[in-house]
This record gives sequence, C-alpha cells and structure tokens, in this order.
Amino acid sequence: MSDTGIWILDTGGRDGTDIDHDTVRGLIRDLVGMTRDRGVGRSWAVLAELDAPEMTDENDRALAHDRVGRLAVRLAVDTVISVGESRSVRALHQGAVMEGSWGEEALLVADAAEALEILDAQIGDGDVVLIAAGRAGDLSAVTNALLDSDRWTATLTAAPER
Repeated sequence: MSDTGIWILDTGGRDGTDIDHDTVRGLIRDLVGMTRDRGVGRSWAVLAELDAPEMTDENDRALAHDRVGRLAVRLAVDTVISVGESRSVRALHQGAVMEGSWGEEALLVADAAEALEILDAQIGDGDVVLIAAGRAGDLSAVTNALLDSDRWTATLTAAPER
C-alpha cells in the first residue's frame, strides 16, 4: 500500500448483507492491523447502528454496541465517530468514552453529513477509515464523498469476508 492518499475499509453492508457486532469487531482488528502494518497515518472508525436480527431486546442491542465501542478503544483506534441518534449508537459512543477515549478521540454525531465534515477537516495522507453500518445506518454518503473528493486520492478496500 502507498503512504499517499487515504484508504477506506468499507463493509459494503448496503447490499443487503447483515453487518453485525461480531463482523465489526473483526473489522476493527483489521483496521488497526492495517494501520500498524503501514506505519503511517491514523485509524478512523465511523460506525452507525449495526444489525442484530437475533437480538429483539433493545438492552441487548445497546450492550452489544457498547462492547464494539470499548473494543475500538482497547485496540487503540485513533478516532471513533458514532453516527446516529438511536440508543444503540449512543451506547457505542458511551462504551468508547467509558473505556478511556474522550474529546476528539470519541465523537457522537447525528448523521452522515456531520461525520463527513469531521473527516473532511481532519483526515490526511496515510489514514485508514473503517466505515461500518447495518441496514438502518447507511453511511454510503460518507464513502462516496471520500471517494469523490478532489483533496486526496482515496482507495476503496473491500472488507475481508467474515
């Protein structure tokens, strides 16, 4: 991989594939490994509500999202952006905060446009961005805007099959 431009690790979940908590935990590991292996740039996790078809209880879904936020911090993702206003997304953000990230390291935003504003202002050459959302939390606008930007070269890297 080149050190110039940015790398986007996208789940592709918009095609009807379930993007669940286990999948995203694996993708966070991939993100951190990819960033570490390259030795340059920062890691970003832009996460919206994830699929949980087996979880009908709202509390269980919130706890699963909380665990995702905590794992991202434990594995030292540089910035976690939680996107959405649902209880589950707030739990994801709170998990990151409770695990030790705050300020600019763990951000909660209302929508994809707000997440894109942050990315547009802060990402730089060598950064790797994981964009993951379930069916209810489509972040395709973020992926498309990063790919279409004239400010950097963006390379889309498909998420590994899990």
